[in-house]
Amino acid sequence: MKKLYILILFFICGLKSFAQGTDVIFWIDNSGSISNGEYSEIKISVESLIQKVLSCSPENRISIIQYSASRVTQQGTVITTPRIWIENDFSTSAPTFNRRNSIMGNSDYAHESLGLIGKALDHIADPNIYGISNLNRTPGNTLVIYFFTDAFRDGLVSLSSPGLGTNAAFQNYTDFKTNRNATFIVTLLPTGSGMPSYDLEAKKAAAAIASASCDAPYNNVIESYPNDPDGPGTTPRFLLYKTDFFLSQQEIDITSDQICSVQQVVCSEHIVLTSPSNDVYVPVQDNRQASISITASNVLNYETVSFYHAGKTVVMLPGFHAKYSSRYRAYIQDCEDEFICDLSVQNKNKTANYSVKKTESLKLYPNPTSDMTTISAEENIKNVTISTLQNQVIFSKEVPKQKTYEVNLSDYKKGIYIIIIQTENGNILTSKIIKE
Repeated sequence: MKKLYILILFFICGLKSFAQGTDVIFWIDNSGSISNGEYSEIKISVESLIQKVLSCSPENRISIIQYSASRVTQQGTVITTPRIWIENDFSTSAPTFNRRNSIMGNSDYAHESLGLIGKALDHIADPNIYGISNLNRTPGNTLVIYFFTDAFRDGLVSLSSPGLGTNAAFQNYTDFKTNRNATFIVTLLPTGSGMPSYDLEAKKAAAAIASASCDAPYNNVIESYPNDPDGPGTTPRFLLYKTDFFLSQQEIDITSDQICSVQQVVCSEHIVLTSPSNDVYVPVQDNRQASISITASNVLNYETVSFYHAGKTVVMLPGFHAKYSSRYRAYIQDCEDEFICDLSVQNKNKTANYSVKKTESLKLYPNPTSDMTTISAEENIKNVTISTLQNQVIFSKEVPKQKTYEVNLSDYKKGIYIIIIQTENGNILTSKIIKE
């Protein structure tokens, strides 16, 4: 069979998974640094995003949370009290909201406010949670938090442990990404201080807060910290660094595509897509999965989004055309598994010179393991990479030309890891291993 060449991205570059839906929190800075005009800009952008997100899947749900903090000095001691106002529980209808600045306070302490959101998700009472007290997740839905702010770095990271490049500074964000599998999207404005150094510090911290994604728009400076679930210093990130909170139509389309999870797509053995009957037009998002093969000669028109994956082959025949400004991903993956995004691949606009083979030709034994495991392939192994499910590369090594290779997992935490090998012939093989 003809070798499969993945167009647009390397076969492991993408973030979309076929989950049931998405629980989305729009997390809004309500502090004194946000002017009434800026708040109006946020509101207009959020309302536009809500319309797009609710229209892309009936399973998507929305909650709006506003935050700020009070800061007072009593007998020479500064007392800071972060607060959040939860406008509504997750809902399939668009909530209404207005500014809450009568009792919230004027300071920025996002890290601590995120801790209050965690309490609301866990149904833990706290007097600094206003509006409604609890948030109720939909089982099976992913979690996305869209954060609007103009905070200084000190208002973004931990108040008690703000050290530059430290794990403690980003602890709550790390916990949300690791334990709640949350994706963060951030829109950040300059601090308004007139000091470029302060703006740069805030931008780098906001980039570390934002989640990594192959489709993300930000590929610039970032604050690196060791436990970053997306990989220390990894880019691109889903940060929009702007001079106002108005999102353009393109920005709304990009972010809503990132937010939108789609319902589970029917799995067929073989799918054949032809033109014109299977051509894709706005506003349709075309997602296809097959247990064996997808063969495509259809046309993906301007600004459409399409994801095609199959267990063995995805073949783009003459006549297939992903037109300008369309977004298309094709990759090898069985029907119900998540797709792993390898952010080390930066060349998004060329055909990758790799063929992809089904993972049965890669063997791991023992699996599960508590320490050593042997990787075995039918071809000589050139490179071995191990990553977490959060896409953080924890091991990568060029190896001698041999068909087996041993790796030691004894120092890694218990859990599931992805092993990726490149063979001497340029094939990419992947498999999951369980560390006990």
